[in-house]
Amino acid sequence: MVTDELVFCSLIRIDTALATCDSGISALAAVSLSCLTRNALGVASVRVQTMIDRLTMAHAQIVTAADRAGVWAGSGARNMADWSALQTKTSYGDANDRMRLGDAADSVPELADAVAAGQLSAKSATALHPAIKEATHGADTAALVQKAKGSTPREAAAAGEKFRDNNRAKPETPEEAEERRYRRRSVRSGQPDDGMVTSTVVLPVVEHRKFINAISHLAGTPCEGDQRTTEQRLADGLTLLCDAYAKGDVNGGRERPTILLVIDADTMSGDNEHDAHTANADRVPAHVARRMAENAHLQRVIRVGSQIIDLGRTARLASESQYRALVVRDQGCRWPGCHIPSAWCEIDHLEPFPAGPTNLANLVMWCSHHHHEKHRPGVVVRGNAHDFSITLANGTIIHCPTTPVRAGERSPPPRTQAAA
Repeated sequence: MVTDELVFCSLIRIDTALATCDSGISALAAVSLSCLTRNALGVASVRVQTMIDRLTMAHAQIVTAADRAGVWAGSGARNMADWSALQTKTSYGDANDRMRLGDAADSVPELADAVAAGQLSAKSATALHPAIKEATHGADTAALVQKAKGSTPREAAAAGEKFRDNNRAKPETPEEAEERRYRRRSVRSGQPDDGMVTSTVVLPVVEHRKFINAISHLAGTPCEGDQRTTEQRLADGLTLLCDAYAKGDVNGGRERPTILLVIDADTMSGDNEHDAHTANADRVPAHVARRMAENAHLQRVIRVGSQIIDLGRTARLASESQYRALVVRDQGCRWPGCHIPSAWCEIDHLEPFPAGPTNLANLVMWCSHHHHEKHRPGVVVRGNAHDFSITLANGTIIHCPTTPVRAGERSPPPRTQAAA
């Protein structure tokens, strides 16, 4: 029971604590940094960051309590994060991070203890929020916090993702996990600030790698005297791509940025489900890697211990003549009502390779979106590429017959080997 005396004491304590923090910050700002040794500056920078993390956690807990008390109600704000951003003139994203951190600490007290002890940064603690909030009843979230101690935000996020995978109420198949992640894709734009807008792109790992590789390729290799940062080069590459599209100069689509993918032979054959990984350390689920390999140049590497004893190359793409035959037969994406042209389509094995052969009866053209639709969990294909149907997970049957050749069909566009 909350008494008037307890309320009064709490008010005195919060005022005293805030005054102490204010005095400490003023004293810190008054230190003559130029008089400090290099070692003292290093120690101070680490200690101050630890204090900032502890203060961030305390702030997050206060903001969460304010949300429960309905501080933002009747203000016109959408929620507590919106109110906090307006009152403090910070970004909505930062305010929302405080809400997430406080929410996580409210659910798992060990999280606040770890930050208070300097064992976990506020950013790393915030990265655990999705795993903590999605945890099933009885899941050992305290063990997750223990495991995450000393980790970077990226490492904490990876630990949280693994925790979620291991503690889902309903076990997921790899295809279902891929579908769940695919539904989270998004592009968000923030509010203009000094004539600049921050956009956030959220993509599955493979699509994101394609995106980064494409705009990096367009930006070009830095030449002598190029003062741009990597981030500025990528921004220039994205702008160049948009400009080319606006001018109508974007064409083709068969040439793709190279993605170096490492996968075990047993995984490739389907004998195990070990994750593949890119040269950028992106983790790629086994079934996704096998699907990528259908449209890739593959290089065999045979290794004994750490010594490579053989290199080989096996082409798994449709041949030039097969590609041209598919252009004539399918005339673009085979999904009824889709008008994406052949030059922008991907070639797919109806029956996955290597069980399904690389011949015209097993090859079809899809746009990227409908290629994904075909690979959704529960989708069943019946027939061969000359006349087949797709039964969706909800029972809907999509008939995908070949399209009659139209009069005046243009010659197929030049074909460039795709690499994944």
